[in-house]
Amino acid sequence: CLNQSARRRGQPAPLLRRLRGTAAAMVLIRWNTKSLDATDAWVIDMKAAIAEMIAMMLFVLFGCGAACGYGAGTPETRLLVAWAFGMGILVLAYSVTHLSGGHINGAITLSLVLGGALPWYQGVVHLITQLLGSLMGAGILAVIFPCELDVTRNLGANMVNPEFGNGRALLAEALATFLLCKVVWEVAVSPHSQAGPNACLAIGFAVFLSHLVLLPIDGCSINPT
Repeated sequence: CLNQSARRRGQPAPLLRRLRGTAAAMVLIRWNTKSLDATDAWVIDMKAAIAEMIAMMLFVLFGCGAACGYGAGTPETRLLVAWAFGMGILVLAYSVTHLSGGHINGAITLSLVLGGALPWYQGVVHLITQLLGSLMGAGILAVIFPCELDVTRNLGANMVNPEFGNGRALLAEALATFLLCKVVWEVAVSPHSQAGPNACLAIGFAVFLSHLVLLPIDGCSINPT
C-alpha cells in the first residue's frame, strides 16, 4: 500500500528507495576511503584489500618457506619455524597496518567484523584477497622448492599429529586463536591500549608463542586463510 500511494504521488516507493540506495552503495569501490565523508556507506577500500593480499602472500612465502627449508621435526627447527612465523607477522603488520589494519589472518578479520570494528562487506573482501594471497604464496613456494628439496614434502601444510588426535588439536587451535584475537583487540583496537606503535610487537610474539606450542600438535594454523 505504501508503495502504491507513493507512486500515485509521483515519488519513489520507500522500498524502491532503499533498494536503490543499497544497490548504489554496493558498487562504491574506492582505492582509498580515508578522504570520504561519513555519509558514504558501503564503500569497499581496495587499497586495503590489496595490501592484505600482498601481506598474506609474503607471510605464506616466508613462514612456510622456513618450514620447507628446515622442517619442524626437532625442537631446534620448531623454534626456528615459530620464530619465522612470529617475525613474519610482526614485520608485515608494521608494513601494512596504515593501509589495511594489518589483519593478515582470516580469524582476526572475522573477529573484527563480529566486534563491529570492521564493516562486514570490507571483511568479506579482505577474506577473499587473503585467500588469493595465500594461493599466490603457495604457488611461488612450489616453484622455489621442488618436492625433492622440500623437507616437509607438502609446502609446509599442517597435519594433525596422531598421538594428539583431532580433539586435542581442535582445543589447542581454539585457545591459540583466542590468544591472538585477544591480543589484537587489547593492544590494537581498544581505546585504552597503551601499546601505541608497539602493538605489532605483541601480536608478533603472540603468533610466535602459539607456534611454539602447536607445532608438534598439528603444525599450528590459527589462520583459516
